[in-house]
Amino acid sequence: MSPVRGPLVPRRRLGAELRTLRDRVGLTIEEVAKELECSVSKVSRLETGQGIPKGRDVRDLLDRYGVTDQAYRDRLMRWVRDGQRQGWWHNFSDVLAPDPGDPLLPDNFSRYVALEQDASEVRAFEITLVHGLLQTEDYARAVLTTLSTADSEAADRLVELRIRRQDRLYVDEDPLKIHVILDEGALHRQVGNKQVMRTQLKRLLDDAQRPNITIQVLPFRVGMHPATTGPFGVLAFPGSDDNDLVYVEGHLGDLYFEKEHDVEVYERMFDRLVKMSMDVEQSVNFITTTLLDS
Repeated sequence: MSPVRGPLVPRRRLGAELRTLRDRVGLTIEEVAKELECSVSKVSRLETGQGIPKGRDVRDLLDRYGVTDQAYRDRLMRWVRDGQRQGWWHNFSDVLAPDPGDPLLPDNFSRYVALEQDASEVRAFEITLVHGLLQTEDYARAVLTTLSTADSEAADRLVELRIRRQDRLYVDEDPLKIHVILDEGALHRQVGNKQVMRTQLKRLLDDAQRPNITIQVLPFRVGMHPATTGPFGVLAFPGSDDNDLVYVEGHLGDLYFEKEHDVEVYERMFDRLVKMSMDVEQSVNFITTTLLDS
């Protein structure tokens, strides 16, 4: 199993266990909150892995649920401690703070960064731009300065954050696996100047040679396809305790789908896109031709 890199995987594991325990004793969230004299939102956030767990709160819940197995309690309390850690992205809190006027700074993007750091695999479809984890620095700067309302200093920090995220692909001993399907339009749409695009295309060709990176191109000739509504990503996590989730980026905030049925819908969609796209060798040849023509 890959080492845990951030706090969200242990938080999600802890939340799932607490939810199972509550269901087992037949209590609602409202009833638990009333008995423990805390807010409903606190219990809910603990169960969804969105709140920072506190040892006393979790011990109170385990006592209320009648959990006496010490080994089991120790495991959950270890997840509490792991869930309190801060990841490297907290150093970017200046640009990860929510900004209602900036579509690139939704109030939960820091959550996505944390999830990405803990993921073992990302499967993503991009319809307009090259995926952020595969962008060159100049390409990323052109994207972020065009779409963001941030000043130049903040934009530089956003670029730095994006490049730092790429360490999971290129630096980690246990690198993140990523399978990206790029709509053909993402290769033709000029971002920055021609040299920026040429360098970006060369980067994609280099990335395609890495064993942990798979790139496919969805050509215009396929016509309509099941993901015409926009890009999405499916994140998978190490171990059987953590369910996959779907991430959909939006201008007014990001969406996360974690219910098994919802994730399956997107996974089937991705599988269909894989079959409709050029295979890896054809995709490399297509990117090479696009580069030569640029």
